[in-house]
Amino acid sequence: MSTTRTLAIAGACAVSAVAAVAGAGLALGAQLARLSVRVDRGLERPVEVRRLAAGEVAGVWIRGGGAAGQGPQSLLFDAPHEVPGLGRGAQASGHARLGPVIARSGDEVLRRVVKVDRGTLVPGARGRMVGWWYTSPAELGYRVEEITYTSEAGEFEGWIVHPKRAKKRRWAIHMHGRGADPAETLRGIAPFARAGVTSLIISYRNDRGGPAGRNGRYGMGISESRDLDAAIAEARARGAERVTLMGWSMGGTASLVSVARGTHRDVIDGVVLDSPGADWPGILRDKAAQRRVPQWVADLGMRLLERGVVASGEPGGIDFDSLRPERLARGIDVPVLVLASPNDRFVPWHGSQVLAAERPDLVQFVSIPGAGHVRLWNADPDTWEQRVHTFVAALPRPGWRGQ
Repeated sequence: MSTTRTLAIAGACAVSAVAAVAGAGLALGAQLARLSVRVDRGLERPVEVRRLAAGEVAGVWIRGGGAAGQGPQSLLFDAPHEVPGLGRGAQASGHARLGPVIARSGDEVLRRVVKVDRGTLVPGARGRMVGWWYTSPAELGYRVEEITYTSEAGEFEGWIVHPKRAKKRRWAIHMHGRGADPAETLRGIAPFARAGVTSLIISYRNDRGGPAGRNGRYGMGISESRDLDAAIAEARARGAERVTLMGWSMGGTASLVSVARGTHRDVIDGVVLDSPGADWPGILRDKAAQRRVPQWVADLGMRLLERGVVASGEPGGIDFDSLRPERLARGIDVPVLVLASPNDRFVPWHGSQVLAAERPDLVQFVSIPGAGHVRLWNADPDTWEQRVHTFVAALPRPGWRGQ
């Protein structure tokens, strides 16, 4: 075989290899893009109930991902049924409140069973650990009013929590994170109530049992911010003149978007963020790295979402540049309290740190080590509630600047 022909064959093989790699990268990027906006209502079940512990204190031995998380947490396990007081289909599973880890044996941990709200814990039951604690707003000890509000996506349910001594025309809106239920926010109500703030807990597009978003997919907090804006409008119609936003995870993203360019930003007096999605490009690159996928594949996935090649909840595609922490920080013009943990493996706290560094005059940063994603209250409820109460009670002029 001649040298020329050999080189030609080698070149053709190289081109084919490059094309194959590019094709595989495109397919992987598209898959990552779809996963990042897909609404998955299936219950992951990494935790298994191994056995029940009898004695003076009822306990349960469990094992699996998240079983050993810090502080009291809840176990959602298989026992589907409707739950009154938190919306259509909300929390359709068994719910058991478990105390902190009190013993270990191999890969199993023992937790005290504080209360089984729904279902029956039996060996072999599977579920997942969550930071949610309360199951209904009524458990908080305040008067609760069920309402509906309307956004471009449809009619949504909400719950107004009236404090015992309400400050006139001061409201807060609590927005849960992606894939969670409104129950996630209930841990955060008490500090607002003690400050005399009326709280509106909202549901939004793609929540279980409610209206779907465009294409039945998420919009990384951008689409969802329009539901938050509609909730602010509802609060204003009910007499609110100042509104504080409390956002968890992607609810934090939506809160930052509403502050920057929402239709009712004029009444927002402050924002509290727990484990916020403040750097979506960074989050998706981190997810890719966890799967040992090259960064360029994650970047390709984002380009596909930006251009609408992969459908999302945004009609024109997702503007990822606007979801970088530097850009989000530019839109901040009210005091912001950010609570985050260096141990958050789901949403790295880099974005939160950048927000604080970019706007030290307005952003107060609180670190709670040892906590998982949206589990800061669980890890240290006293610190969490004290910092939130102090911040909210002092709005619109918190007693700090650049600290």
